[in-house]
Amino acid sequence: MQTAYADLLARLQEDAVLDLGGTPVLRERGGRKYWYSVQRLADHAIERYLGPDTEEVRKRVERAQKVNEDLKQREKQRGRLARMCHEGGLPRVDAQTGKVLLALSKAGIFRLRAVIVGTHAFRCYPGLLGVEIPEAYAVTEDIDVAAFHSVSVALDDRLDPALADALKQIGPFIARPGLHQQPTAWRDHESGVLVELLTPNEGPDRDEPLGLPALGAYALPLRFLDYLIHEPTQAVALYRSGILVNVPQPARYAIHKLIVATRRGSSAAAKARKDIEQSAALIRVLAQDRPDELEDAFKEAYGRGPSWQEAVDRGARRLPLDAKTALGNAVGERVGE
Repeated sequence: MQTAYADLLARLQEDAVLDLGGTPVLRERGGRKYWYSVQRLADHAIERYLGPDTEEVRKRVERAQKVNEDLKQREKQRGRLARMCHEGGLPRVDAQTGKVLLALSKAGIFRLRAVIVGTHAFRCYPGLLGVEIPEAYAVTEDIDVAAFHSVSVALDDRLDPALADALKQIGPFIARPGLHQQPTAWRDHESGVLVELLTPNEGPDRDEPLGLPALGAYALPLRFLDYLIHEPTQAVALYRSGILVNVPQPARYAIHKLIVATRRGSSAAAKARKDIEQSAALIRVLAQDRPDELEDAFKEAYGRGPSWQEAVDRGARRLPLDAKTALGNAVGERVGE
């Protein structure tokens, strides 16, 4: 199953370049290099962002350039791998969530560096980590997507169609009323699925939505989110032939859940319990298989100052004893005291 999942992820990464058409080209913007797919149409060209000029992205581009198979045949092969993964025990998304993620993916939201956060990201970790995580089978309806405001402003590319329009193509999604004129969430009134767009609150606390030009929408600013979505990793959402998505690093997700669990009000006690359950599940796995990643994520959060330290410690105190002990052993110190 692990081999099938790794093969499916690699194929999706290669096909993400092929699906765009055009020719991969390296551009320099603001002193940094980025890969774009350039497609010429009549008297003009369309450039679409592929990723930063890293060794991983370069290898992906090189592999894609060598692939000459028919895309439909490749999709059938991915479908077989996706079925193998599900039959092997990996959780898949429900039909309505799959439709939403597929529509957003085709519009380019993950290519433009948006990240799935929340339980739908958590459900991707059994495949990435190669372990069974019972908590990953919890049912959820909300789809939370996060992106950096600074990245969205800098990217010379746009979601096509814009987020709200992409959602309307698959169902009666209506903007959820809020305190501000610009909507940051949309609900499908037939299925109940809610899609919410979030962005890190990187400056002084603010409640006003921030515009994300690359996505053609506004997002709700939240504290601690910059830590969570820094340097995300790619994963597969199991729906049809697989959807390539971005999710937080598992270790960052585990520590972030410790923090947010302590910030929920009494009316959200059930969500706080789920935060701790997900954090504990990941900590048990990471402490055994990837202790260095867990230690790095913990120490980065701890190094951000007293308020972060207090939040992490308060969350750690809520962990089951075995998970608390595992975290302490991985980071080399007592936690949650």
